[in-house]
Amino acid sequence: MVRVSRGCQPCVDAHLQRYRTTPSPSPSKSPSPSIPPEQPLPSPQPGEQIQLPSRPSPRAEYKMVQLSMDEYVSPSLSVKAISSQQTQIFTNYVLASFPCFFRCTETRVPVNWVEYVDRRRGSMNTCFDWAVRACTAAYLGFLHDDSRYLYASQELYNRALRGLAHLIANEATAKSDEALASAITLAVFEKHNCSSPDAWLRHASGIRTLMKLRGPKAHLQGFGRAMYIVYRNFLISAALVEGESCFLEDPEWRALNEQIAAENAKLPTSSLYTDVVERGFLEVLKLPGYVKRTRELQSQSEKERAEIQLSLLRDVQATRAALRGIYTEFGVSISMLRSGQDENDTFVGPVPHFFFEGYSSLFARGLRLALLILNYLIVIMDPKQRTTIDSDNFILLSDMSRNQQSLHPNFKFKLPLTPPKSPGRPSIVVKSLITAENRQPPTTDWMDRIITTMGLEAVHVCLVG
Repeated sequence: MVRVSRGCQPCVDAHLQRYRTTPSPSPSKSPSPSIPPEQPLPSPQPGEQIQLPSRPSPRAEYKMVQLSMDEYVSPSLSVKAISSQQTQIFTNYVLASFPCFFRCTETRVPVNWVEYVDRRRGSMNTCFDWAVRACTAAYLGFLHDDSRYLYASQELYNRALRGLAHLIANEATAKSDEALASAITLAVFEKHNCSSPDAWLRHASGIRTLMKLRGPKAHLQGFGRAMYIVYRNFLISAALVEGESCFLEDPEWRALNEQIAAENAKLPTSSLYTDVVERGFLEVLKLPGYVKRTRELQSQSEKERAEIQLSLLRDVQATRAALRGIYTEFGVSISMLRSGQDENDTFVGPVPHFFFEGYSSLFARGLRLALLILNYLIVIMDPKQRTTIDSDNFILLSDMSRNQQSLHPNFKFKLPLTPPKSPGRPSIVVKSLITAENRQPPTTDWMDRIITTMGLEAVHVCLVG
């Protein structure tokens, strides 16, 4: 698994420079806040998070209370001090939690998340601002093993939740970018926190409601597109765990995805692999619906099954064939991008080589997980294919098992599959991997792995029977 480390520091530094806050006004106009010196914080371990040189102590960056001197002179100065550093801290957080996904998708949206936060430096007392600070405070707390920031993050999270409740109480404000951005930010915070087993699913349900209220067109332009792209894969995870089809499979939402893909293809930074990724997503969208239909099929009588099973089996097999083709095509497109590149080259096209390699590896893993799920469904509907499917699944699972310790240290894939001679028909079981036992802090790329695998790294699917 590729992780952000000191070895790719030039890429990180160059990226941060794009969003670095503008120079402070002259002292005559706006004096800088006086921050008392502090002892240096513990040095992080290599490979665990992003290091940014010549940066003030994060405690100095994120002072929320102890700016007493400036507060006596002018309370607004402490606010300005916090806002002036918010972009830098948030960039660090994004590049730690979503390094590969963010770097490989940031140019495909009119306004990305870091730009949106940077443009709001004048805003301090809004729901979204408190949600952002909840995430960055948690990030700093884990980064430096400082419980003060972790406690502060919980307070900020609760405050942002109250603000969000106020926003969604009115239909007009519920449709705003502010409401959806706040909900998504809080949802990501909850995934790292896992306050209760189904809290992240409740967040996903609320975001699903907000998106439907806004309608597909609201997510085509501006920051709406960035919000949609960053969260749509989590909606697949939630649908699988809840046993429901994903609403993004509906015609109007599929049309949105197709239009986004078409517009991406026109961008100067576009390449063949971006088109393949979008087509792969459209196929993976079908998985929750297939799982639901297969379960419903198992509860029906033999006569009822005969009428609809063949059609469902054909659909599943067609999607599997499409994903196999996409997997091959994706590999070809990646090889084409790599061709002619020296091993020491920093970039592959517009995307730094480091992030591109991580992104492509995770997306390919997502395709393999999707094929695994489709194979399970075929076994349920057509047991005669069991031997062939087991061989294919063994290869898929073996490949994923080799990397499982770095992905989910507390979880193991089960090999072999359900014994072929088990009594009765096997059934499919989906378990959430977003749990208190499996969660990882925001200083890791856990969220990156989930989102870039199209949400499939957040679930474990197996056959039992």
